[in-house]
Amino acid sequence: MTILISDWASFNQVLPIALKYGIGMEIQEFTSPNNIDKAEELIKTYRDGTKSLPMVSLHGPFAELVPASMDPWVKQVAAKRFGQAYEIAHKTHAKHLILHSGFFPKTYGRDKWIQNSYDFWIDFINNKIEPGLIHLENVYEDDFSALQELIDRVNEARHEEMLTICLDIGHVNANSSRRVDDWISGLGDRIRYVHLHNNGGILDDHWRLDKGTIDISKVLNLLQKHSTHAIWSVETIVDDIEPSLAWLQRNGYLE
Repeated sequence: MTILISDWASFNQVLPIALKYGIGMEIQEFTSPNNIDKAEELIKTYRDGTKSLPMVSLHGPFAELVPASMDPWVKQVAAKRFGQAYEIAHKTHAKHLILHSGFFPKTYGRDKWIQNSYDFWIDFINNKIEPGLIHLENVYEDDFSALQELIDRVNEARHEEMLTICLDIGHVNANSSRRVDDWISGLGDRIRYVHLHNNGGILDDHWRLDKGTIDISKVLNLLQKHSTHAIWSVETIVDDIEPSLAWLQRNGYLE
């Protein structure tokens, strides 16, 4: 499997860790709208800093971005910011772009959310986005079925695998009534990217892998069984990155 570490918007602190372990990095500086707006000043630093890493991915902006909104102005803002993230991913040579699904509970009915989201993504990827680049991340979803249906509908309409899923196991543990096991077995090979971190089942704590209520060994074994093409990105707080990598080494997931 391919393993990356998320830099938690602390690029200079985390880059030496990626170089030390010979693994990839997920750049998160551009989750910030302020950094997106001055991207041209920053891109060279991240592109040059990561050029010797085996893989680079980029986490796009997410704050108040709602692709499923019924308000066309809100959707325009989401499309603008996601489009900027796409351009930054291209310029930093990132091969994967993680974007949030934008789901908020009890705002739209399931079918309305799927249709609104479908319309947004079909328009967004039209003649611009290469297949397999974008991974939609779960955040507040209680169940995976709406996200699954959205992904399938978009890909079937385009006759290509345009969108896949970034499964954030910490978000599932904190926000879903269904087990992480169910999400993995239900989504299967639609999962092409994973955020790995742990928590106590209530808050999105981003703890080290061996601290919390998620059985990480069980989760990783299930991912190896059901989601064989998935990339794993360790998305813990910065101080917990190396302890998590050490845990992966001890358990045979990382050389």
